[in-house]
Formats: sequence, C-alpha cells, structure tokens
Amino acid sequence: MYQGAIDTIVATMPELADAERKIAVFIQASPQKVLHLNISELARQAGTSPAAVVRFCKHIGAGKYTDFKIWLAKDVYQGWGEKYLPDLELESQTPGTRALHDMIEAVRRTMNALAQTLDPKAVEEAAERIRSAGMTAIFGIGASGLVASDLHQKLTRIGIPSSYLFDTHAQITAACSLRPTDIAFVISYSGETEEMVEVAAQTKARGCFLIAMTMVGQNRLRDYSDLILEIPPVERIYRSAAELSRISQLTAVDVLFNVLISHDLDGAITALERSMQATHRL
Repeated sequence: MYQGAIDTIVATMPELADAERKIAVFIQASPQKVLHLNISELARQAGTSPAAVVRFCKHIGAGKYTDFKIWLAKDVYQGWGEKYLPDLELESQTPGTRALHDMIEAVRRTMNALAQTLDPKAVEEAAERIRSAGMTAIFGIGASGLVASDLHQKLTRIGIPSSYLFDTHAQITAACSLRPTDIAFVISYSGETEEMVEVAAQTKARGCFLIAMTMVGQNRLRDYSDLILEIPPVERIYRSAAELSRISQLTAVDVLFNVLISHDLDGAITALERSMQATHRL
C-alpha cells in the first residue's frame, strides 16, 4: 500500500537523530515551501546541515533529495501528473558569479538537448509552408507569447504576411476567422494551455494547416497538429519562471528564420535593407 511522505516522516520521527528531527518538524510545518528549496536552503532554514538532510532522506527511505521532493510533491499536489509537480531549487543570497555560471551551464545543456529534439526536416517543411501560405497566424500566451511576438517581428522584417495578437481572447477570435489558405503557428511549451488548445481546435475547424512548437511528449496540442517542432522537456510545467523553455523556443525560431531567409536570400536582403533604412535614418 502506498504511503505518503508526510505519513512516513511522522512514523519515523522517534527514530530520527536531533538534526534530522529538526528537518522533519520543518517539513511538516511547511511542506509546500520545502518544494521550492534546494538542499542547502532547506538545511539553513531548518537550522541544520546539508549532510543531515542527506541522512534524513536515506533514513525515511527516500534515497536522494530530489527523489524526496517528488515524493513530497505527490502529497502536496495530489492528483497532479508528474510533469506538473514542482522542480524548483531556490536559494537565498545566491552570488552573481554562481548564478551566471549555473545559467550558462543550464543553457549549454538545453542547446544540446534542442539539437536532439528539433528535426531539421520539420524546420524545412515549416519554412516552406510559411512561404507558400496566404498568411501565418501566430499564437502563444505568457512566455510562449513573447516567443510568438518575436517570430511575428522576424516574419514581418522579411515581408512574409503574418499576424500576432497579445490578447488571449483576441487570439481565439482570430483563429475562428482563418481561411484554409492560412497557416496557424501555435507555440505552447506544455501543449496543455486551455486557450491554445481552443485555438488549435478552431484552426482545424477552419481547415488550416497547423504547426505546433511544443515539448516532447504527449499533450493535447499535438493531437490537432499537422507538423510539430519539438522542444526538449528542460523544465517542469510548474516552475519559478520560463527560462530554459523560452530560450529553447527562441533558438528554434531563429533556426526557422535562418532557413526562411536562405530560401529567398535576395528578397530577404531587400526587405531587411528597406526596413533598416526606414528605422535608422542618419
């Protein structure tokens, strides 16, 4: 029979050493907060040491601290799928040098993962579809909306008809008025955002070709899509902010943009020169 993390901690309390008991008391008092803390921060806030946290995890049968957090998250967020559980490593007073190093390393890993998931042939097909479409309607909200806006700006610069609206309801409305000659380009890391799933449903009802940029793995957006640009699952859906997922999406957009330019280099250069002269008059 499955036993939750909290129940296990309560049952194990009499066997714990003093330092481990401090950790147990802190977790019972603030289980949701613990999910946001790395091992050093939990030790600091519980008034003990990282080594004691490691011993505590082994004592209750959790193994590694990351395994314990997933176990605890299932208690706190009962009924949530694993990809929706928190995967947060927050720490107070992080030095700038460490934050810089950690982020650069994380971005490097993300780019390596993107090279494995983003199919060049899918990018080439997406570029060809966009070039031949009457108009490319781009959709995305939140952090994915920033990526959608970036794609819209890039297509505009090289003279490819496209649209993007920031308002969520306006996006759904736009999806309802698409024509079969248009293309829908939906950006959603999770592929489960209700508004983007509705956009996809309306798009398919209009008979449009749908390109989705979403993470690897099954989700509802994929069910409506004709072509998928796959992004690596570098972050859980519950996160402090969209960092690595946003970076991977922006990079995928840059790859697509470079392919688009290469398919009509002369036209792209003319359009870029024209916009440059208009916006940077000397």
